Amino acid sequence: MLGMLMAADSYAEQKKVFAAPDGTEYEVHYIAFNSTFLQPEVARQYDLTRSKALGVVNVSVLKVNENGVREAVGAIVNMNAKNDIQQVQHLSMQQVIEGKAIYYIAQLQYREGEILTFDISVFPQGVSDPFRLRFSHNFYND
Repeated sequence: MLGMLMAADSYAEQKKVFAAPDGTEYEVHYIAFNSTFLQPEVARQYDLTRSKALGVVNVSVLKVNENGVREAVGAIVNMNAKNDIQQVQHLSMQQVIEGKAIYYIAQLQYREGEILTFDISVFPQGVSDPFRLRFSHNFYND
């Protein structure tokens, strides 16, 4: 989906690596961007609204096996976005499955130039303790 959403050189996806209690490695990939970067047909396909006041957040979870092979896994993803005056938006994550890929996407409101801090809790299938991460993104209109 990320390849369909935007040009590869427009934004850089980020990731954080976690170790489960059993030693299994997981990667949580995440990205935030302005919804106007979506092509209209992609926005329609995923029921997303293109607007200069709406951003999109995309999260995926990969399990890394002992041979280094990465496999998408289902998860419960909880996310909040907070602005600089501590106003919180709870984001409703939508699961998208495309072949072997699994993504979690949500939309959120922002103001031009606003920096939002995202707090994410990820519960991959079969893992009881959440993986937690935080990142910030500065949203600008295109």
